[in-house]
This record gives sequence, C-alpha cells and structure tokens, in this order.
Amino acid sequence: MRKVVATGKTIEEAVMSALVRLGVPRSQAQVRVIREPARGFLGWLSGREAEVEVTVIETPLDAAKEFLRTAISKMGLGQAVIVADDVDEEGHVKLSISADEDALPILIGRRGATLDALQYLVNIVANRDASEKMRFTLDAAGYRDRRLESLRRLADEAADKAVRLGRPVALDPMPRKDRKWVHAHLQSRGDVVTVSEGQEPYRRVKIIPKRHDWIE
Repeated sequence: MRKVVATGKTIEEAVMSALVRLGVPRSQAQVRVIREPARGFLGWLSGREAEVEVTVIETPLDAAKEFLRTAISKMGLGQAVIVADDVDEEGHVKLSISADEDALPILIGRRGATLDALQYLVNIVANRDASEKMRFTLDAAGYRDRRLESLRRLADEAADKAVRLGRPVALDPMPRKDRKWVHAHLQSRGDVVTVSEGQEPYRRVKIIPKRHDWIE
C-alpha cells in the first residue's frame, strides 16, 4: 500500500502536495489529517503547517498484481509482468503472467499445481479489504488453454475407445477441476456416461459406453 506524509500551509495544500508525489487523483486517495495548521504569534510568527497522510486506495486488481509480483520475486523467479485480460464466461478477471522461460515450469508446477495455489492465494489477498470483490483466474504463457486442449483430446480418445471396445475406460488420476471439466465436456456425447471413482489424490474419471451392460 502506497502512502506519503506531506505538509502545507493548509490541509488542502498538503493534500495536493501528496497527490502530486503519489501521481493519483483525489478520488483514488484516502486522507488522514495528522496535524491542523495553526497561526503563530500576531498571525504570522512561528506558524505551524498542516500535516497529512495520504494513502492510495488499491482496487482488488491492484492488490492482485502487487501480490503476484512480490510472490514470484520471493520464489526466486525474477521479475514478472502481470496483464489483466478480458473477463471469462464465469465473470472472473483473467490474469496472465509473463516471466522468463526458465521460470515457467516452476511457476506452473506439475499439472498446474503451483499456478492453482497462487490463484487461490491471490483471490484471498486481493479481496481481503475490498468492498466490491473481484474473482481472478491465473494463467502463465497460455498454460490453461493448452491444458484444456490436452484434456479434450484425452477425453475424446478415451470415449471413442470405450465405444469401440464396448467396455469402460478409466483415465489416469487427475485433480478435481480437471475431472469436472472432463465430465462437462463428455456430457455433450450421447454414447457415453462418466463417473468418478477412487479416493483423493487417486480419484479418476471412468468413461462407460451407454450400450454396455455396465449401464443399469
């Protein structure tokens, strides 16, 4: 959170001085008066200036970007550029991270685990003091889109195999969000149904052909 302390002959003058230093308009600042101005002896001698503390009001987006930049730097992954993209179909603001190529595998993690953890944390931190909350999804170097395309191919190939062989086909264990996406994707097909089986973290999607005896 950015803030400065400034002085001036009047409170307004002190506030304007602080706003210039912060580079923000009055609407984006919060003012706390530390000391009122006072006239000196005979109206001029030893007068006391006003003193104010002016703080920039951060939006959840500002807080999200600042948290991510700090977290990525502390992870030893250098400086990152955080860009806010369009809002997705669920109303979440998409944040894209650009970082050094060598840092991306660490930043993303196995099956996006590190990226998911950062996404969880950024939503908590960014909305902690917000009156109007924003929800964020986090991506790095287009990983999310590539992951969904990989899941689509995997699900379609497994469904085709289940129909061709006339028996259930189980996918490898995957995180809940990936299983949820596979279920939703295959719902549009009329020749298979899907179920989840097993216990976390080994829970997996099973794809069952509708014409098979497995369907009751």
